[in-house]
Amino acid sequence: MEDLYNDYQHLLISIAYRMLGSLADAEDIVQDVFVDAEPHGLAHIENRKAYLCRSVTNRCINYLKSARKRREVYVGTWLPEPLVTTSEGDPMDTVVKQESITYALLVTLEQLNPAERAVFILRETLHYTYKEIAEVLDRTEGGCRKLCSRAKAKLAVPWEQPSSALSPRTEQEEKFVELFLHAVSSGRFDECLSMLTREAILYTDGGGKVRCALRPILGTQRIQALWSGIAPRGYFEGHMLPVYVNGRRGFVLVRAGRPVMAVSMQWTPEQDRISKLFIVSNPDKLHRIRLS
Repeated sequence: MEDLYNDYQHLLISIAYRMLGSLADAEDIVQDVFVDAEPHGLAHIENRKAYLCRSVTNRCINYLKSARKRREVYVGTWLPEPLVTTSEGDPMDTVVKQESITYALLVTLEQLNPAERAVFILRETLHYTYKEIAEVLDRTEGGCRKLCSRAKAKLAVPWEQPSSALSPRTEQEEKFVELFLHAVSSGRFDECLSMLTREAILYTDGGGKVRCALRPILGTQRIQALWSGIAPRGYFEGHMLPVYVNGRRGFVLVRAGRPVMAVSMQWTPEQDRISKLFIVSNPDKLHRIRLS
């Protein structure tokens, strides 16, 4: 059983994280699958990989059905837990590197119901065949095709393949990070905001534990007004550290030696302007970040 865990741990956590948007919950579900399988063993299972993937995926689907009710009473906007690495060689890459999807896509997937999300993730981000997906979900191939088609129609926006996440337009991303760091120290956000589209949206998640905007902020004028208002109050006080968030450039705000904010971006298809910004300050979603 230990060998199976070592062989499939990262794949299973990868699936569960994409389903749930929480690495902690993903690890718990994968651990539970192996704990429940231990007394019976898997020697009688012909395709153990498919069995484990099916077990994890089905548990995630059941979890999401109850999680959606909890998120309806969540204080403010619910955002996924960011996977933050301080370099491309970080050990966390076993989860986020080869099969990474952007944070923006992870947010967008919240529009899908659990079954649609499972099919989309297995097909479009992990490149499973419809036959393999049908085996995992115990559905017909035709049914899985319909679910994937419906998921794409719901998303109705351009989304990036995992390979795109591994080859980011680092020049633009790093320029924005540099401008933001300068803006925080100077209090002037004009140049930084020039890299956003006019209709850009800022999403913040404090989980009711950290004060932040409860609703998305629409448009650069309102974003500028917000930042210009909170910066003098010490909202950005601390050390800004450039990092990778789900394989793309972003940064974290470090205060008293611990991360208090993680920032990531979504770019327009042409990658010349930022259309969405995501700021996570809920401490429950940051405590796993390793800064060294």
